[in-house]
Amino acid sequence: MKTAQHRGNKQSLPSKPCQHCGLPMSWRKAWARNWEQVRYCSDACRRGRRSAQAPAADG
Repeated sequence: MKTAQHRGNKQSLPSKPCQHCGLPMSWRKAWARNWEQVRYCSDACRRGRRSAQAPAADG
């Protein structure tokens, strides 16, 4: 009988913190080509970066 291999082990994948929220994000297949350039865990964090860095309008 052939044993099934568990394919859901993410502990061996590389991870790094999101630059906006600081939560750890693990490697995803969609990021395989540009893992070094990935900085944000989600679109929400990417949008949050823009609004957090925008200067306050004094008017």
